[in-house]
Amino acid sequence: MSISEQYALDTWRLGSQQQAPPPAPGTHEAKLLWAWWVARKEARDQLGPTARRTATRTPRRRARRA
Repeated sequence: MSISEQYALDTWRLGSQQQAPPPAPGTHEAKLLWAWWVARKEARDQLGPTARRTATRTPRRRARRA
């Protein structure tokens, strides 16, 4: 049974019992990703503007072809 079929079955079953439908598949991951992004942004804001600068990279030499 696919995820969409299981979701449709759960929605129908809970709807027949006058209960709220379950959250759509994938919304939990989106909420986790959003919470991670917000926490990361708040941590960077606390560290100040120096945390936002990218580290300087050493220049890499390009490989020469013979």
